[in-house]
Amino acid sequence: MEKPESVSTQQLTVAQWTEKLSQTTGVPGGGAGSGVMLSVAAALICMAAGYSEDAEAEGEAGRIRRRGQILRNESLQLADEDAACSASFGAAFHAPAGAARSAAICGAALQAARSSAAIGKRAAAAVDDIRWLAEYGNQALVADVVVALGALRASISGCRANVCFDLSTLQAHRDSGQPEGEAAGLYGTIEQLDRALASIDKLSADIDARIRERLSDD
Repeated sequence: MEKPESVSTQQLTVAQWTEKLSQTTGVPGGGAGSGVMLSVAAALICMAAGYSEDAEAEGEAGRIRRRGQILRNESLQLADEDAACSASFGAAFHAPAGAARSAAICGAALQAARSSAAIGKRAAAAVDDIRWLAEYGNQALVADVVVALGALRASISGCRANVCFDLSTLQAHRDSGQPEGEAAGLYGTIEQLDRALASIDKLSADIDARIRERLSDD
């Protein structure tokens, strides 16, 4: 299995990174893909905010743009961290059967769930910025806003699925006497991501309705 350093988003081109993603190594995997999708959304948020009237002033568009710049960099770092989690997960499942293997799987599953939750929470926090851009930003950038929204949804839905799977894996391999501990709090993250997805779907429908109305007017 390849070391996560060799598939870092910081070191490879998009073509090289996605080629690594296409391989059957699991490093990177879908969790890292969720981080990259979040970075795409953040980059488009920056661009759309930059075309807004107050982008260079101390207005909301300027603040959104700065937040997007920070998010773009953070999400790539989170993607690389998730690749490392994928490597640990794979190694745990390839360990010899026994109590040590189960413990390793539990540890890797919890680590992976934390990783996906971190990406998902950062993605959920960006919904309001895209909503602002859709309502008050430069309307010539509506298609870019829609792509950003789609990338954000892909990131969140991927994170939600990963957290659910990782928690189910933890439950399957955890000793019945072990307390759930931190895992219990991650169930709240699933609910948070559900709310974010519902907000995205509503916003997508609202934007689509506005576009259709404009077509009718023309």
